[in-house]
Amino acid sequence: MSQIRIDDITRDNWFEATRLRVRDDQTAVYPCPVVYWIAESMFESHYRTKAIYLGEAMIGFLVYGQDPDDGRYWLITFMIDGQHQGKGYGKQAIAAFLEYFRANHDADRLVLGHRPDNAAAAALYAKAGFRETGEIIGGEVIRCYTFAK
Repeated sequence: MSQIRIDDITRDNWFEATRLRVRDDQTAVYPCPVVYWIAESMFESHYRTKAIYLGEAMIGFLVYGQDPDDGRYWLITFMIDGQHQGKGYGKQAIAAFLEYFRANHDADRLVLGHRPDNAAAAALYAKAGFRETGEIIGGEVIRCYTFAK
């Protein structure tokens, strides 16, 4: 049983979230720090910010929401702190988020985009069941996860 859980970003943990960082060699494919996403969520009312915890330690961050333009639910950003990468937590966190999403939303699919040169993200999302749609939006490869009925 995984100790990974998805929880809200709140007044009590937002600053801890801003301390999460990707590795230095990943900033080209994940250029926006967590503080950017938290700030943007104050203006994009459909953004839902979430912390990824391993036990009591915050190890990652994600944003998701239903796009008001296309009606689709998007996993807008996802990251595991550089100190916690390479341990299988990304895969576990995606699985935990998919369970959380399914339990809280009546939607049959979830889409995301990643930069074409982000091989680690591509592999993670493919293993988690996100399939390429053939769409390229804003230079990103679009993938879709379809929930079983």
